[in-house]
Amino acid sequence: MPSMKKPKDDSLEIIESDVLDGRHETRDVIRRVMRKDFDTLDDQKRARLIAIMMRWCQGVGMTREMFNANEGRTAKHNKMLQAFKAFKVRLYGISISVGDRRTFIIFDADTAKKQNKADPNILKRAKSRVDKFLDDYEKKEKGNGPEKRK
Repeated sequence: MPSMKKPKDDSLEIIESDVLDGRHETRDVIRRVMRKDFDTLDDQKRARLIAIMMRWCQGVGMTREMFNANEGRTAKHNKMLQAFKAFKVRLYGISISVGDRRTFIIFDADTAKKQNKADPNILKRAKSRVDKFLDDYEKKEKGNGPEKRK
């Protein structure tokens, strides 16, 4: 499993996230509140999901069984929710720029899927978490702007 070393910049501290894969110009991170869910997955599932995330970071094409680029949009910010998929596990998140790097942030997971389609309740919760995060992130970004640092 990739190391959880502290990043050189504080951008991940601001978004309260840990790197899952960040060896490329892009990175995959998980919100710390979701970390326990990810860490409880068995080794095979975790390894497969990390391999899929590495492909995303490298810009390598993925099949529909690995990645769903459209799980719908959030209500407030109209941000596209996406999902990494393996062994009927889905990791829901968004792709944004954080600290000058394209970053996929995982906000929610469906680790107990029994069918191939997404659980509408988990999708709704994930979208809500993204909207709340974006509200908070915008406030933090404004608070860290040059006019506020003086």
